[in-house]
Amino acid sequence: MEGPNGIPTSEPDGSPFRSLPGGLLTALWIAVFALPIIGFVSLLERSNLDPEWTSARLHFVLFLAVGLGACVLAYIAGQAADRRGDARVLLLSTAFLVTGGFLAVHALGTPGILLNDEKPGFATAIPVGMFLASLFALGSAFVDFRPGFAPTIIRHRITMRTCVYIATGLWIFFSLLELPPLAGTAAEGVGGPVQVLAALGAALYTIAAIRYLMIYRRKLVLLPASIIACFVLLAEAMFGSALVTERTWHASWWEWHGLIVIAYLIVLFAARQQWSEERFRHLYLKTTRERTQTLSILFADLENYTTFVEHADPAETAMMLSAFYALATPILSGGGFGGRVEKFIGDAIMASFNSHGDQPDHAVWATRAGLELQRQMALLLANHPSWPRARVAVNSGDALIRELGGPGHVASEVFGDTINVGARLESQAPVGGVLIGSETFRRLPPQSVVESRPGLRVKGKQAPVDAYVVHSVPA
Repeated sequence: MEGPNGIPTSEPDGSPFRSLPGGLLTALWIAVFALPIIGFVSLLERSNLDPEWTSARLHFVLFLAVGLGACVLAYIAGQAADRRGDARVLLLSTAFLVTGGFLAVHALGTPGILLNDEKPGFATAIPVGMFLASLFALGSAFVDFRPGFAPTIIRHRITMRTCVYIATGLWIFFSLLELPPLAGTAAEGVGGPVQVLAALGAALYTIAAIRYLMIYRRKLVLLPASIIACFVLLAEAMFGSALVTERTWHASWWEWHGLIVIAYLIVLFAARQQWSEERFRHLYLKTTRERTQTLSILFADLENYTTFVEHADPAETAMMLSAFYALATPILSGGGFGGRVEKFIGDAIMASFNSHGDQPDHAVWATRAGLELQRQMALLLANHPSWPRARVAVNSGDALIRELGGPGHVASEVFGDTINVGARLESQAPVGGVLIGSETFRRLPPQSVVESRPGLRVKGKQAPVDAYVVHSVPA
């Protein structure tokens, strides 16, 4: 079935449920929907089901493990978000990161393990961290509410993660030294601001769960269902934190801690069931699956590659191509230029810049990457003079980025005249040089040194194309 713009709205053959036995699938659905109800009832009945049981070692091991597991989940989701430029998965990964960090902090402060006495900052770390995480969870639920939200979040993803690391570090520092405002805080937030935060967090998680249910109600496969269940359980845990935390080490206290554990185990299980390349694909925004983006595209290939292959030993051909790819890939996808290698095409490489909308100076960085690639190629060829030299071209403009494929393999392909012209310019680029299109030239600093090549005739274009050979771009 296809939705608007031909994007699939369901994947009957690719659902992760297909790989599960029927009995296990039924049990999973029952757990997803029944656990919140069971947890809520037991919390309300705490006066009848509330024996005391103290186990500092179990508390330490359990929450350190769950905290680290949430951080691993945050890393995996963050990698997916960075790879596809998806703001919803990015915000979810940040929520996981905050929760994981503060769970680990709470575990480290377990009395009798690493610290002799209970310190208020460590005791209140879970409700505070989960409240902060609820803000990101709510953001992930409503990130599609306005068109400008998602690109803004993607542009500031590094800053957002840095703030999480700083906040976690400061919480540990203030907790150890018992500095204000953590000095004298009531344990687990009873009767104070932390208790209010727990109640607010419960409300935010509930709103986020409802919003996710509205978004995915027609295609509620495993991963979205697990996120909804996770938010509901976390809402209950926050509610329990505000309601029963004065009874430390009692069953009701253990239970709201246990709800957190179950919430993240459900998401970890669901993510594990997805195929590894695209674990969070079912959560991607529509704009991740298809969007129009202004970007720069770089093509690089080898001159007279066919002739070289004809006369060279196959082992030498493989060694040459391996050296070329090994040199070019880190320059284009790393090296401080911010590009992304889209594909290898025989002896050619295609890379994009600003494909996620977070690189306003993409034309400058793409051109500099091309110049650096040629500089490094010259050094490589100094030791292998018989190897073919490279041509590089850069073109800028609007392009369509669309998800293609299905379960087992998905690619985010780039389409449009900008890409076609870039490929044609590459065929006319000087060997060892960089040729750019007119729009790329328009975006370069005025101090750039270029050589005009007006009126080029390129295959497939009726009108001539203006181009420029670049010699330098100022830093």
